[in-house]
Amino acid sequence: MFAVIFEVQPKADKWDAYLGYAKALKPEIEKIDGFVYNVRYRSLTREGLLVSLSGWRDEKALIRWRTHALHHSVQEKGRFEVFGDYHLRVGEITGDSRLPAGHELRDQRLDTTAAGKATTVTLIDASRDAVWMKNAGADAVAAWLGLDTKADGLVAWDVFDAILTPGDAILLLSWRDQAAADAFEARAALPDGARVRRVRIIRDYGMFDRREAPQFYPDVKGGATIHA
Repeated sequence: MFAVIFEVQPKADKWDAYLGYAKALKPEIEKIDGFVYNVRYRSLTREGLLVSLSGWRDEKALIRWRTHALHHSVQEKGRFEVFGDYHLRVGEITGDSRLPAGHELRDQRLDTTAAGKATTVTLIDASRDAVWMKNAGADAVAAWLGLDTKADGLVAWDVFDAILTPGDAILLLSWRDQAAADAFEARAALPDGARVRRVRIIRDYGMFDRREAPQFYPDVKGGATIHA
């Protein structure tokens, strides 16, 4: 299985446009052969930043979605009109403690990103009372989900709350390599019922870093663009 981790910061005056595009794409993505799930979360550490986490049966399913006409059109509008910035990582799911029914994990790609600082991501999600989640603060939620800021090889972290189902939280940990992720997961203190997924990152790119982007787009204003 594959995962897409899409962190996006819509422009302050473009939230309605972003939500409208997301609503329009929902029935389309659900028709794609090989689509498994998509959940949107809001960051508890970065105001206005969202992450869309989607799962796919294989890379072919991702290609079907990438070449979907409406999706491609919305991508262009997002890049040039709606997004202030975005960061997109595509990878193979190598571990899942709660694998969706009817799916399996098998190695399909063995390469890792050469552009990103982190080659491995751990995702830990669990549910708690939405009121507690709202009032606890990012550090408390992350600690509840098992964050160890001193873990060797930890490059970055963030914690999110689900937009449509508040109280469903997810901790995103970016690791230097798989060994660091494995060491953390082996000793992590996790809440009851937590789901743990591990993703080997294959492509890491964004609005201004295009080195591993699978398609060409003209540069956007607002920053220097890095090309391969």
